[in-house]
Amino acid sequence: MAVTAHRRASEQGGAFERHGARVEYAPALKITPLDEDDDVVAAARETVASGPGTVLVTTGYGLKRWLAVAQEHGLHDELLAVLRASTVLARGAKARGQLQALEIPCAYTGSSGRTAELVDRVLEDPPRGTVTVQLHGTADHEQLERLRAAALSVRVVAPYRWASADEGSRLAELVRGIAAGEVDYVTFTAAPAVDAVLDAAREAGCLDTVVTALRDGPCTAVAIGPVCVQPLEEAGIHNAVVPERFRLGAMVKAVCDHAAAAASR
Repeated sequence: MAVTAHRRASEQGGAFERHGARVEYAPALKITPLDEDDDVVAAARETVASGPGTVLVTTGYGLKRWLAVAQEHGLHDELLAVLRASTVLARGAKARGQLQALEIPCAYTGSSGRTAELVDRVLEDPPRGTVTVQLHGTADHEQLERLRAAALSVRVVAPYRWASADEGSRLAELVRGIAAGEVDYVTFTAAPAVDAVLDAAREAGCLDTVVTALRDGPCTAVAIGPVCVQPLEEAGIHNAVVPERFRLGAMVKAVCDHAAAAASR
């Protein structure tokens, strides 16, 4: 079992080890604060100045960090008040949980884990005022353009970014192991991590072999949800294990069920 996560990697690996797996760690990406918070502060000031609007929260961590940056610049209480008075949509349960912790009313929670679902909801009845979109590490240009194409005023806030977590060329070792048939499962908890692994395979000169191994075996890709699985499907890998609930425990169970079924066959 290869774990590509950085955050909660030991928790995930420990769960698999309790089920008898041998676990290797090859963290692909990690969440890091921006080097400069100027844009995050500017988004806070603009949100406070414009008053209540529509806000799309894609990650609980992103919302928490945005408010932390606002706190550092004396804007926390004003920003929180505006968010509580806004129409706020959450991309998933984790984002909704952070809203509840902050006592920010949540008008809608997505069930698919996709930003596109929130944009669909907004476009059903386009609001007046600005739509603020909290990004989750990378900009979803397609969804931002959908909002702009509807003549909506769009503000983006990017409280963090993805950065490489590869240490000691672990990703290179991982992709060579997949290509050599030495890995049974490789897990992904973020879509950018899939891209990082495929890029590592490309740099190692074994991309085609890795894609074939993930598509036809012996290695099975595991994605924690529908957003995470997209880059795999775009690469032609349509047999990834995806749990019904987008949670770590559900992912571990889905893998164990898959392994048991494979063993019985």
